[in-house]
Amino acid sequence: MIKSLLITVLFVAFGLTSALAADEGLTGKVTAIDGQQVRIEASAELPTWAKKGGYLRAVNEAGKLVLRGAKITGVEGNVIILTTSKANEMKVGEMYTLGKGKASAGC
Repeated sequence: MIKSLLITVLFVAFGLTSALAADEGLTGKVTAIDGQQVRIEASAELPTWAKKGGYLRAVNEAGKLVLRGAKITGVEGNVIILTTSKANEMKVGEMYTLGKGKASAGC
C-alpha cells in the first residue's frame, strides 16, 4: 500500500515538473509595438495554449514578470499578437520567456 502511494506521488511530481519545464522553454522577441498591441515572434513552434482568445505571461531576461494575463488577439505563424495596457513597458528587440497566463491576472 505504501509503495503504491509513493510511486503515485513520484509520478505526479514528475508530471508537474515536466509540465512546468515545457512552459519555460518558449522564448520570444518583441518585433513591433503599436499602442497597446504587441507582436512577439516565438523562437519555436507555438504550444496549444498560444491561440487567439488565450492569455500570455512574459518574464524578461532579468527574471521580472512583465505580463501576467495579456490577451492574445491573434496568431500568425510563430508570431503572437496581444493587447496589453503594459505595452509601454516593453521595447522592440527585447527577449521574453513566455508562458500560459490567466484571464484573472489582468494586464
